[in-house]
Amino acid sequence: MYRTVIGALALALLIPACKKEEVKEYTVSLKATCYDCIVQYASGPDRGRFDTLFGAVNGSDTLRTTRSYTLTMREEEALFFRACRLNPDSGRFGALELMAEGDIQSLMVEEPQEADCAVINQAVQFR
Repeated sequence: MYRTVIGALALALLIPACKKEEVKEYTVSLKATCYDCIVQYASGPDRGRFDTLFGAVNGSDTLRTTRSYTLTMREEEALFFRACRLNPDSGRFGALELMAEGDIQSLMVEEPQEADCAVINQAVQFR
């Protein structure tokens, strides 16, 4: 009986000590602008989110597409955001632009028409 009470008391004292430390999360808004490209984005080691942006032809004008994404990040994670052209000929239809903002210090990358990819791959400064 005495051991049962001591065991229960020790268990009651240890349970609060095992509580996980809460990790603060931040919301990041991403925006990619390009013509015929594939976009990949993630935080930390995860690289599993993809999207394809197709351009539009309006009369004699070729228009780039802009798409926005939202990502939840933790303090210790790095931001990965990349846009690459689907074929080399699509480069003549404009630059590749990536922008990240929100709860982080804003980042922007713009690569010229000749570039195959635009990439943001770094640790970020949180506000």
